[in-house]
Amino acid sequence: MAKFLEGFTTYSWLWTQKPENELKKFSAENPDLEDFEEKLKDFEGRKDSIDAIKAEHQIGALQLKTQGVKETLGKYIDQWKMVFSKDIHKQAKTLLSNLADDIKQIRLKIDKEVKDIDSLGSVMLALEEIRKKQSNINFQFKPVENMYDLIEGNLDLERDELDQKKDLQKEWDDLVGKAFNVRDKLHDD
Repeated sequence: MAKFLEGFTTYSWLWTQKPENELKKFSAENPDLEDFEEKLKDFEGRKDSIDAIKAEHQIGALQLKTQGVKETLGKYIDQWKMVFSKDIHKQAKTLLSNLADDIKQIRLKIDKEVKDIDSLGSVMLALEEIRKKQSNINFQFKPVENMYDLIEGNLDLERDELDQKKDLQKEWDDLVGKAFNVRDKLHDD
């Protein structure tokens, strides 16, 4: 019986510690995305081991039903996963928003009508900005995609947000195409 109960006490951290406090400790170590992924996988592994516990356990004449305990432990694990997933989501949403805003701001500069030397300078600066960003833009998009891929199964994400993530590369490619057209037009004029 003691060995059986010992199996459940190994999960006492689920209710004796607060996931928010543990997230703060975890975040203080400046984890990268792989660390978060490992943490979420650890939670999944623990949930699998909880699911593997027999639904009934016979101890002499006593029969223990574990389903209620297993469900409660599973809910605790889900809470922990949710706290860590929400933190990743906050980071991903910020990065996504910043990238989308950058593309929008550059597009506004490119769309300016060239009327004088100042507007020409503004468009030329925007073209230069695109050229500089072009070489490393995938290094900015990839972490956002990876973060969303990691949390999609753990959180209910808004459709608009997922569409914005999905369309980010297309918007960039459209902007680059437009920049080439503007550059060619300026060259011809």
